[in-house]
Amino acid sequence: MNEIDAVIGLLVGLTVVCIVLLLLIGLVLRYGSFTRELRRLNNEIGRTYGTERKRWLRRRRRLWLSLLPFVRY
Repeated sequence: MNEIDAVIGLLVGLTVVCIVLLLLIGLVLRYGSFTRELRRLNNEIGRTYGTERKRWLRRRRRLWLSLLPFVRY
């Protein structure tokens, strides 16, 4: 009985570790995408004036809001 409990504990532990690693990989990929998009938006904001600049500012604000889990960008 003790060996079975050890094997089940090991399997549960490995499953938890795999899930945590997948979540971390997903966060790293999302962060990289976010920083690239933010850099692009900041370049466009610095390049433009007037109405077009306001549009880029709105897009940057929406990008920041997209960090919230219930907001889609």
